[in-house]
Amino acid sequence: MKDLPEKEIRNLLKAATIVLIFLAIFLFYYYLFPAAWNILGRIIPLILPFVIALVFVGLLEPIVSLFEKKLRLSRTPVIILVIALFFAAIIGVLIWLISMLVIELMKFSNDFPKHASSINAKILEIADNLQNLFTAINIPPQLMDLIDENTSDVLASVRDISIGLLNFLIELAALLPMGIIVFVFAVIAIFFISRDKDMILKSFEKHLPSTLYKRIVLIGSETGSALFGYIRAQVILMLITAGITFLGLQILGVTYAFLVAVLVGIADILPVVGPGAVFVPWIIWEMLNGNYGFAVVLLILYTIVSVVRQVSQPKVVGDNIGLHPLEALIALFVGLRLMGVLGLILGPIIWVVIKTSWKSGVFNRHY
Repeated sequence: MKDLPEKEIRNLLKAATIVLIFLAIFLFYYYLFPAAWNILGRIIPLILPFVIALVFVGLLEPIVSLFEKKLRLSRTPVIILVIALFFAAIIGVLIWLISMLVIELMKFSNDFPKHASSINAKILEIADNLQNLFTAINIPPQLMDLIDENTSDVLASVRDISIGLLNFLIELAALLPMGIIVFVFAVIAIFFISRDKDMILKSFEKHLPSTLYKRIVLIGSETGSALFGYIRAQVILMLITAGITFLGLQILGVTYAFLVAVLVGIADILPVVGPGAVFVPWIIWEMLNGNYGFAVVLLILYTIVSVVRQVSQPKVVGDNIGLHPLEALIALFVGLRLMGVLGLILGPIIWVVIKTSWKSGVFNRHY
């Protein structure tokens, strides 16, 4: 009997601990996280060129080390050579892609008047059919007024979306000069960080406790690997989506197969919507034109693309950032719920940081 109060106290302490943990999670999510996210949103623009530089330094470091050993040159000319070759390759790929797109866009521009007249004719046909339907079933005036009102609302929404898209493009164009400045600063920072990498690390090592420095280096290395791996995974997923689309459209004999495949690959970046941003309107349009067979084939292709994309994502992301596919799936979902679109990128990376921190003993009391 004497032990009973002690057991009850231990049980109460366990229950109180669980309640406090859930309370801490609640307070963090609703109060600390928005504040931290707001602060981070203000800091990132200030350090963006250097964050980009760190990403590219980590990406180029294996190539720099390889060239340094093979060519037996000092680090400075090797870095200049690697940076020049890297950006020349990127520019070359972009030129090739743009040239392919220009060819198909020129074909599309020649056919556009025909497509535009077909769209106008289809809209007029739908409007006439609806008018005939309303007349045949003798819709009450009140319902007609409601339909007109909803139609006006839809048109107003379309107009607002168009204006919003135009404003977005204007703002994007306005950001171009700053983007060029960020790019120039990032390239310069890539050179200096890569050249003086050892000196920078030794400076940190000198001013930090040895154990803490090792843990920071470990976490930084794992985080960098996760970030590069995530970028590589997204590129792989985009290529898979675009490749399947291009192959399918080539088999179907679609005129603008490459152009559509590129659009689908770009749309693949969009969360939730993804390739559907291209396929769904296209399928609806083919159905309105009475091309039901082709619409069904497009729906099958869209289903194949979506299934392969969703099945591949956890595996590809997990393999490239060092997570089990189930861990990657959980990190993607939790990140999306907590941080929205950006959470799809940060979720797996934060998960890797937490795992690495735990393994390295960061959560221990003593360093």
